[in-house]
Amino acid sequence: MTEITFVKTRHHYDSYIDFFKLVELSGFPIIYVDEVDVTKPGVFITTPMNGEWRPHIDNQKDEVRNAHLILWNLERPSGSAGSIGKYGQSNRDLMYNLQLDEVWVSDKRLAELTSLRFVILGSDEKLGEPGEEKKYKFCHMSYENPRRTGIYKHFNKKTIGQNAWPPERDEILKLSRFAVNVHQDNHPFQEPLRFALFAAYGLPIISETIYDSYPWSEEFMIYSDYDGLPGKIKQVLDNDYEQWQEMALKARQRMCYEFQFGKMVRQAVEESVGMWR
Repeated sequence: MTEITFVKTRHHYDSYIDFFKLVELSGFPIIYVDEVDVTKPGVFITTPMNGEWRPHIDNQKDEVRNAHLILWNLERPSGSAGSIGKYGQSNRDLMYNLQLDEVWVSDKRLAELTSLRFVILGSDEKLGEPGEEKKYKFCHMSYENPRRTGIYKHFNKKTIGQNAWPPERDEILKLSRFAVNVHQDNHPFQEPLRFALFAAYGLPIISETIYDSYPWSEEFMIYSDYDGLPGKIKQVLDNDYEQWQEMALKARQRMCYEFQFGKMVRQAVEESVGMWR
């Protein structure tokens, strides 16, 4: 099997804590961007892309490259007009300029619209553990912009598990009955890293509508359009919790075992290496 190494930036991003925790749980080594040696055989997967990557790779342009370089792009297109096309073009430019060999995204429709590669971002049972006692109606673990607070304002703030980072977050997730997912913008693409977190904690997810949520579906998640979300959340909260808990545990089994993070990475890399042989 080809050696797989993950690459993180020196700049710390809180939003990527869970990603690199999944990397650690799957047993992959982690290095920093400035430690990447393109003459070394193997696959190097980086995320997110910031100002550290391009100059470091460009400084090695005269070296014989034996490394296969991948960006796993978990960022969303901006909300501006034509942003999806620009998103695809900017990512493909990194390949055209030989700064990358591949770009992965974890939303199936986004991959189709941008001609980038779709790779499932799975979860891991050790990322979280379902809780037994419940205090909050739901949590969301997302930055509260106006679009999101437009949904949360319909509920008593004391009944919502507030956004937090580890270690405080663990208790909030365990004490929540549901997880709610509202897009930060009007693009109905999924939030794969947040879903991986919710799956590990066995939380039933109520999400704003998504173009193509595979590997999720109505068997594993509850959906509503934006305007209908407050009503859908209230409706679900009033129903028998056990049926939703059963759905969430099925989703946990699916994402933590069938689509386990490391398993998906190794499968995608093996396909990549096969393409380039």
